[in-house]
Amino acid sequence: MMHSRNQLPPPTRGLQKSSPKDAGDSQAAPWTSTSEPQSDVQFWQVNDFAAGTIPESYEPRYAYPLIVWLTGGDCGVDESLDHIAAMSPQNYLGLAIDECLFDVPVSDQYDFDMPVEFLKRLVDVENRVVNAVRSVRQVLNVHTERIFIAGADDAASVALLLAIHQPEWFGGCVAFGGSFPSAARLLAHKSKLSGKRFFLGATGGRSAWQTTSSVRNSARQLVATGADVSVSVNASETESLINPQSLREVDQWIISSILANA
Repeated sequence: MMHSRNQLPPPTRGLQKSSPKDAGDSQAAPWTSTSEPQSDVQFWQVNDFAAGTIPESYEPRYAYPLIVWLTGGDCGVDESLDHIAAMSPQNYLGLAIDECLFDVPVSDQYDFDMPVEFLKRLVDVENRVVNAVRSVRQVLNVHTERIFIAGADDAASVALLLAIHQPEWFGGCVAFGGSFPSAARLLAHKSKLSGKRFFLGATGGRSAWQTTSSVRNSARQLVATGADVSVSVNASETESLINPQSLREVDQWIISSILANA
């Protein structure tokens, strides 16, 4: 689905932003419980490599959770924005970032040596995320402790890597498919990963056994670091990796974490 986007979100220019620590804590959260995607979501072009979504009923006094979706492969910018909007048309600000894919090793080939090119690309993607989030925060009220990194397929591997390398940046990670990067073992700080939340999604059925096996392996690796891991496997062979039910599960997973920490 293609969306026409403004360069800046007109209804949000000049908004007051509260401090990162207490923003939104004194305001009632404008959450909705909906089982079907609605059309009341605005799309806008954040910069040259990122686009975003804003709830139509955006409340500037409330600091919103932000979903940062890395795009690539079969899940491009427009589809990623649709996924965020389908999670909830009211609960989140959304950000889809393009050109974040790179070769993330899943074998043990980097156990003793990590190529400079890999580290440079990792830093480049991290800078891309930081710049896009900064652009959003200039005009929208983002709760800085409720920023969630997400991705599907190859982009899920990159999202996992970023969440493991920079755990203090994110309130959690949502990965549909993907593989646990072996490089993460060298980049991870186990003490910082303890209690960090990960949602891993996979497709069930015999035809998707490899994806499911990879996700379960990622879960085992993350649990070993002390992370809080939730795994969702679609039971139907005919269901795609991402579907309305799995997106509703992510919505519930995020809101439950917010309520638990409130």
